[in-house]
Amino acid sequence: MEQKRESQDAALTERRERRTILRDFGQEIVAHYRLSIGFGLFWTWVWLVFQTTFFSPAFLLESTMPLPGWIIPLSAYAVTFLVLGGLLRFKRYAPRGAWYLRMIPAAMSFGVLLCGVLTFSPLLDPAVNTVAFCLGGLIMGAATSCFHVEWGRMLGHLGPRKTILHGIVGTVLASVFLVFITSFSDVFLWAIAFFVPILSMRLLRLEARSVRNLYPCITGDRLHVPRRFLATSFTQGLSLGIAQTILLTGNYDGPVVALTASSFALSAVILLVCALFFRMDFNQLIYQIGFLVMALGYLLMSLFSPGFIGAVLVQMTGYRFVDIMMWALCVYLIKQRGLPTNWVFAITTCFLLLGQLTGSIVGALTIAAIPLSGEGAYSLSVVMVFVLLALALLLSDRKNLQTGWGMVRPGDAEALPGNFEMGCKLVCRQYELTAREGEVFSLLAKGRNRAYICTELTLSKETVKTHIRNIYRKMGIHSQQEVFEAVEAEQRNFGFEQEAPHEMRI
Repeated sequence: MEQKRESQDAALTERRERRTILRDFGQEIVAHYRLSIGFGLFWTWVWLVFQTTFFSPAFLLESTMPLPGWIIPLSAYAVTFLVLGGLLRFKRYAPRGAWYLRMIPAAMSFGVLLCGVLTFSPLLDPAVNTVAFCLGGLIMGAATSCFHVEWGRMLGHLGPRKTILHGIVGTVLASVFLVFITSFSDVFLWAIAFFVPILSMRLLRLEARSVRNLYPCITGDRLHVPRRFLATSFTQGLSLGIAQTILLTGNYDGPVVALTASSFALSAVILLVCALFFRMDFNQLIYQIGFLVMALGYLLMSLFSPGFIGAVLVQMTGYRFVDIMMWALCVYLIKQRGLPTNWVFAITTCFLLLGQLTGSIVGALTIAAIPLSGEGAYSLSVVMVFVLLALALLLSDRKNLQTGWGMVRPGDAEALPGNFEMGCKLVCRQYELTAREGEVFSLLAKGRNRAYICTELTLSKETVKTHIRNIYRKMGIHSQQEVFEAVEAEQRNFGFEQEAPHEMRI
């Protein structure tokens, strides 16, 4: 009877939480609609320049290797991130100021103008035209990386949950924008691309006016390199690079934009359900959902054919799903762990782009070496299935970074757990405690007695007694003192400096 009542209470609580999430969702979007629109415009620009055939130099189109045109701006994108990270690490300097924020969209628009003019009115000397065209692409890539960091700075102030909300809405809006603008002539498309960075920066700066301390002082603290996070970013980029190379060889000229837009919109819906309703943590979202969907896309390519458009749709859906989660994870490191925005986004996104470049080059070389009947693309698909599944198992570890970020549920409220609460979560996951046992455990770790637990959780004395007995049995301990010691041990294992308040000690 007691268990039935607990089950009903849990179901009622979940329904209330879902209604609260939807209400908060609507309120946040209405209050900061400019962020969603501006973020959507930013992603429209990124997809247009780095993930479609919009930017396609003639000399690359004529090449025997299927290299995408965006490999030029993408290279500058990655190198500039290295420069920004190096300036912060060695010089403790981060570019800022009104002049800097005006320069970013101006450079992006200038690159579009230069490349657009050379596309429709090329210079007489093909070599000079190629050099000038590549220069425009490099300018676009370098400025985009600076813009990327500024968006990360703003979202870092908001926190992971709001980042996901604006990421979902921005993704849907960008999908609509992309389909709309690419339905017109090429001249109109280049004209729209010229104004997109300016409008996006304008909306970002309007929202930034109400934020205090958006550019905090850079301290002398040691900058951590989250190795598993970097490996995740590189793998994500590798998967995208190979998929885009296969896309180039699949004669997708017609549906490529609709394919990209549909996959990204679908990823937003899946993310809304998984992160905000099922309340999954970063480990589950990235490795058990995102990596699995990307692997499923490659599996469909290997089972049917690399030219199966549904397989590319699934793979790109998984990529965008992971991409939003990586943004939220960067924001978590900025807001909760106090790492500088320039460092977090520079180093992690650089690894993402290096992975994409590596995937593109490996894919192009493989397809060029094994061209017969698409065997090269087929071989890449089979290999990527095993690579993604193996890395999902390897990287999905509770020791992701020394901050335990894998345990964090980004769909929770913005009050992210402190070190002591994180230690409790880690112990609960280690010993496979149920949700109710985890609640009882957390109160025990804080020094609460059984009477307090009964009142706080609205449970009978016998139920609390049963939960405590199960906790002790699973953990192999015999006292409340050992409960607290287990949490302290986890804190030490993960390098947490903050301890529980003295009055919580037993």
